[in-house]
Amino acid sequence: MVKEQILKISREMEPELIRIRHTLHRHPELSLKETFTATLIADTLRKLEGIRLQENMAEGTGVTGVLYGGKGPGRCVLLRADIDALPIQEQVDIPFCSEVPGCMHACGHDAHTTWLLGAAMILSRLRNEFAGTVKFVFQPGEEIGGGACSLIQKDRVLEGPPVDAAFAAHAWPELPLGQIGIASRIPFGCAGGFELTILGKGGHGSWPYRCRNPISIAAEICTRFQAIVAERIDSAEPRVISVGSIHAGDRSNIIPETCCMSGTIRASDPAVMEQLGREIEHTVRSITSMHGASYKLTLRTSGKPVENDSAMVRLVSSAARDILGQENCLILDKRYLGGENFAEFSSRVPSCYFFAGIATEETAGKFGLHSPNFELPDTVIAPVAAVFARIALLALETESGTEADLSQSMTSLC
Repeated sequence: MVKEQILKISREMEPELIRIRHTLHRHPELSLKETFTATLIADTLRKLEGIRLQENMAEGTGVTGVLYGGKGPGRCVLLRADIDALPIQEQVDIPFCSEVPGCMHACGHDAHTTWLLGAAMILSRLRNEFAGTVKFVFQPGEEIGGGACSLIQKDRVLEGPPVDAAFAAHAWPELPLGQIGIASRIPFGCAGGFELTILGKGGHGSWPYRCRNPISIAAEICTRFQAIVAERIDSAEPRVISVGSIHAGDRSNIIPETCCMSGTIRASDPAVMEQLGREIEHTVRSITSMHGASYKLTLRTSGKPVENDSAMVRLVSSAARDILGQENCLILDKRYLGGENFAEFSSRVPSCYFFAGIATEETAGKFGLHSPNFELPDTVIAPVAAVFARIALLALETESGTEADLSQSMTSLC
């Protein structure tokens, strides 16, 4: 059975995958500067039989491996991993901790890269068992919203041959180790933001009536932003306005001329994003005008959500249950508001983005994504690589994604 072959290969290659992951974790690289990472990916793919390598993609550090099935042409499946790290100083005491000051894999992209390499290893050995094409896409710059558009528009990864379905996964601290969670619709929402400068009138702190204090105005605006979320948007819609930064003044007895603030805007529906933008601008205009101040506002509300196709959700669920067991695959009805530019893929082809649980008894609830304490067990990597391999084989065998097609595909691959 193909399932047993996948599991056998994944167990055999687990020590090599762990070695690769440790190497990547020691050498994290910031967005669009992932030269060491890209070289390691390319060197690994180059050793696999049947892989055609494409380098220097997505402004220089993107890598794609293309594998053609031995049974001839057919459908095309894209599997994607993000490869960049974050400007965070690691605070986890592990033998393979980051060797780069102020930079770490605090979002699990070292594991994402490694399990996709693992899927390539498995499918390379099974290439004579399937027809069609698998594209293994390693995307740089995801943390700054980069890479995806360049891969699609400049490098044309969705073409030649055209991609029929795309899949990705994220290490997820909210799920127990060994479980797969699949959002039924929205695994990541629209990500936007704002930068606001309030232009007041400065002066001495003992004469506030002669000034237009931009700090007081900013405080009023912050409060009103939360009223927008609570009162102006349909309560059934997930939405967020979070102020993350306020800077003004440098002396306790001087009222400054300006106050600068910035924050993030999130929703699962692009129409709600646009409404949030309108409400923010109206609020800022009204409050600054009332206080005799002015402002400069930059809004970003054009982000797209990652949307899971219902047929692809069923397919991923079938693959995960097959590899990990029925009890370890969960369908999640919650819509999440994290940002992920895999949306560029899911808006163009049927896709599914799933979560791989990494929480253990020791780490559950102790950190989230982008935390200096982020920690990921090595044991998650080989099983997720096996799930990806199974997903690819099911997707190559499935024509329309109906339940009947999925059942037939699973039977043919057993």
